[in-house]
Amino acid sequence: MGEPRKYLNDLTMALIRALGDTLRAVYLSGSVAVGAYREGSSDIDVLVAVEGAGRGQLERVIAESAHEALPCPATKLELVVYETAELAAPHVPPRWSLNFDTGESVRQVDWDPSTQPSHWFVLDLAFAHRHATPLWGNAAIGDPGREAVERASEEMLAWLETNEPEALPIARRRVEHWRATGTFIPKPGLPSP
Repeated sequence: MGEPRKYLNDLTMALIRALGDTLRAVYLSGSVAVGAYREGSSDIDVLVAVEGAGRGQLERVIAESAHEALPCPATKLELVVYETAELAAPHVPPRWSLNFDTGESVRQVDWDPSTQPSHWFVLDLAFAHRHATPLWGNAAIGDPGREAVERASEEMLAWLETNEPEALPIARRRVEHWRATGTFIPKPGLPSP
């Protein structure tokens, strides 16, 4: 199938319907944004910038973009909604409004940033700052900074060691690549050891 373009167009339209005039931008990030999408193993990462979106509008985002309403062709959709000011100048830890994962066997809805490890969001924002591509609109994506990325990388490795040790070797290689080059590489783009 390659890059899931029709799904992304449909998702963007669903976000426009759900968020109305509070929507400022929709960005594609992760492996799809850098041409490393692999059918059957890649997620679809989307960042959404809003200005003043209320809880009801965010709940409509969930209803409109849930796998049951809009089947995700990837392993899952990882969608994070940020207010534009937070996206432009991210705090550490980042303050998002909605963190929503959905797929055939996945559904996770989070409203409170303190309930999730912040390292994921720091790393995602740093990657998006460099590689995200706009699907609709325009909003600045700020860089959390090298020190925050270094700290988040260490926290991620420690978290994986405890929770997902099978993912640790790839994560270590990605962190080593970032430390050596200052650039991010998606999991499917890793060179062979």
